[in-house]
Amino acid sequence: MKITTNWLGDYIDYSWDWRELVERLTMAGLEFEGVDELGQRFDSVVIGHVLECEQHPNADRLSVCKVDVGDTTNTIVCGAPNVAAGQKVAVALPGCTLPGGLKIKRAKIRGVESLGMICAEDELGLGENHDGIMVLNDSLKVGTPFAAATGLDDVVLDFEVTPNRPDCLSLVGIAREIQALTGNALRMPDMGIEESGIASGDAIAINIDAPADCPRYVGRVIRNVKVGPSPDWLQRRLQAVGQRPINNIVDITNFVLLELGQPLHAFDLDKLEQNRIVVRRAKADEKLETLDGIARTLDPDMLVIADGERPVALAGIMGGANSEVDVETTDILLESAHFDASRVRLARTRLGLHTEAAARFERGADWDICLRAANRAAGLIAELTGGTVAPEPLDVYPQSQVCPTIELRIERANKLLATSFNTSTASRILELLGCSVSPAAEKTLQVTVPSFRPDLGRECDLIEELGRIHGYDKIEGSQNANGPWLTERDPNLQWRVQLRRRLADMGLDEVLSNTIVDATWEQLVDAPNAIRLANPPTEAQSLLRSRLLPSLLDIARRNFNQRASSLALFELGKCFSAPASESGLPTESWQLAALYAGPLSDTTWQGSRRDADFFDLKGLLETLIDSTSLRCNAAESSGYRRGHCAQIELTGKNIGYLGQVSPTLCDAFDIEQAVYTFELDFTALVEDIEKRENRFAALPKLPAIERDLSIVVADAVNCDTLVDTMRSGRLVEEVKLFDLYQGDQIEAGHKSLSFSLRLRHPERTLKDTQADAAIEEILTHLQKQFDAHLR
Repeated sequence: MKITTNWLGDYIDYSWDWRELVERLTMAGLEFEGVDELGQRFDSVVIGHVLECEQHPNADRLSVCKVDVGDTTNTIVCGAPNVAAGQKVAVALPGCTLPGGLKIKRAKIRGVESLGMICAEDELGLGENHDGIMVLNDSLKVGTPFAAATGLDDVVLDFEVTPNRPDCLSLVGIAREIQALTGNALRMPDMGIEESGIASGDAIAINIDAPADCPRYVGRVIRNVKVGPSPDWLQRRLQAVGQRPINNIVDITNFVLLELGQPLHAFDLDKLEQNRIVVRRAKADEKLETLDGIARTLDPDMLVIADGERPVALAGIMGGANSEVDVETTDILLESAHFDASRVRLARTRLGLHTEAAARFERGADWDICLRAANRAAGLIAELTGGTVAPEPLDVYPQSQVCPTIELRIERANKLLATSFNTSTASRILELLGCSVSPAAEKTLQVTVPSFRPDLGRECDLIEELGRIHGYDKIEGSQNANGPWLTERDPNLQWRVQLRRRLADMGLDEVLSNTIVDATWEQLVDAPNAIRLANPPTEAQSLLRSRLLPSLLDIARRNFNQRASSLALFELGKCFSAPASESGLPTESWQLAALYAGPLSDTTWQGSRRDADFFDLKGLLETLIDSTSLRCNAAESSGYRRGHCAQIELTGKNIGYLGQVSPTLCDAFDIEQAVYTFELDFTALVEDIEKRENRFAALPKLPAIERDLSIVVADAVNCDTLVDTMRSGRLVEEVKLFDLYQGDQIEAGHKSLSFSLRLRHPERTLKDTQADAAIEEILTHLQKQFDAHLR
């Protein structure tokens, strides 16, 4: 939001220079973006008086002028066709650098020395007109600096306004902030008008077919206007803040927009078919050419202003070319309405059309100012165009709104802010902000917030207002422990921190990706019930992710495109699943995923160079979880290569999948090499970790006996099940698999597994006969349960 200090001074008095003004407003919550001291643009540009103007002796299209610049008379060669004796003009003296970077020097032009330049509008950066020089008001004093004489000795300040403060997108809104900081009275602009002629209702009828999208629509008719250039003061105000003057009608609506924050639009009344205005949703594939000359295709989610036959404006965004005010216009309909913020935001996003009006409506404009803003603009139009304002404005208000009332506890405010406000001090601050305050109970206030502050909806919002206006820098420090940081922390937070650290220590890089993903990604991993956003940021990014796998693959693709040779990545983030019933809410869960791709090492220092595989990632998972109840069983899952996927079980519960990503999915992400990932339910993992008991035992004092067993079982028998059975045997301390054989010496459909068993007696030295008996018991159990036999 750009403002000028002189313009701001029209609405409130303050004694600060622009630097202190910026400091005060910044401390109150407005973010300062930049400053432009306009007077410095026009250094060495003065008011000149053309005394003589004669034909250049050596050029048909040049004039030689004698120009009084105050303390001297300069000869200036000018090529403008409209220069003439008697004019007051803007003269750039030698040594001046104009806003466009042009440096003015003494020069000989076709044999005549020229001491300066008589400036056109575009040469001073005040517009685009280069048809001729600027002819200024005859009352200006010769030799006066141009900026001071024309009111351009001003300072432009630019503030970044956060989305929750639409009231600060206006001069009056920022003046209200100064009122709250200083206590000085606010001077609202004159909104009184003189009305005459036939009533507005005799010229136009207004119907609102979509009251939820447009709860209020004000229309004022102004007749017999004369469209033309705006007066200098109005053009200068708009130019100073980066607005291009167009004509007096459009300039006035832009002026009131900047002044009050209420967008307005002027229709040529004679171009409205059937003398009607209808506020409705657009029809499917309906067309509208907007004022920027672009024909746009609309859809039923967009709100339009229509006449009796066709759309004439995009509600809250931009008018249509078919009802544009031009030099032939004599009667206008002035629109001042309130539109639903989400409806404007949706249409603006889909059409990619950003305007000053949309920027205000999509944040939440003031629904109570519609009529007053229309009166302000109508009064200026009548004054500057000679038009007459029709009586009885049309104010269609199907859904009247009320300002919310909030209960504020002073003790609660003091506890949160570490202040000592009393009810009187708190009431004064809130009243300066425009609130209506009355006592409710002891040390409690009943606060009705103004319509221009849609961000004030709860007690904590009012407490924040007390703090920022009082000044957070003025609040003395306190040793008292207060605030929500004393509440219980998320119990899973420490596990998230620990697992992140462990994975990073194991050589993986953490990545963070967006929870809003491309719709095609969810289709690639067979997620038919993905959650669609009501207002997605882009048309493609429209779903909440159900898995981390596509996000990791997208990051892998970008790294491979940047010539990364190998990747070891992980992400711990949120995923979402559809509700169990139509009335339910989506489920949010934490998921952990890791990815290996490419060679394990770029050098051969620690062994031969090889690519990561399934077992490298399985080993990583076993090290991370470190649980004897972890099992990986062959399974199938979407996104994984058939026959190269395992289901991750922990204490008999499925918590995720591990395996090679399917080549089809890799192709979809333009990845040409093998990629291995695991995905698991982080919450289920934490639940298992918290149930574990730490057990300790003394170091053994007695020797162990090592025995090897090679047994033959059917291919379908799981190795982990065999290990669990042997580990449960008498005297068995540890079981390790060291060989797998499948070949000609083994019958078809079977495999040979070789295990190393360590046996130890806890109280006495184990004898061979006892070890043999224990092995026989184990073989008997294996034969009964799995039909296993010694190889």
